[in-house]
Amino acid sequence: MDSNKQLENKLADYRRFTLTLLILSGYMYAGVIISLYEYQTNACYYLFAVITALLITASIFVKKINKWQKKLREE
Repeated sequence: MDSNKQLENKLADYRRFTLTLLILSGYMYAGVIISLYEYQTNACYYLFAVITALLITASIFVKKINKWQKKLREE
């Protein structure tokens, strides 16, 4: 029973992390748009790499969440 509670806490944390990563990538995308059209800089290429890394990490977290939810339902 204690392991179920730990798993539920871990699921809640990963959901929060995923939401935080998605919000952060949204803000960074807004920064890309601003840097492209307002300042005409090449910094957007670095931001695209960071945004991609954030979205990949978020997708990994979603896969882990789905796996743990399935495990929690089985128990």
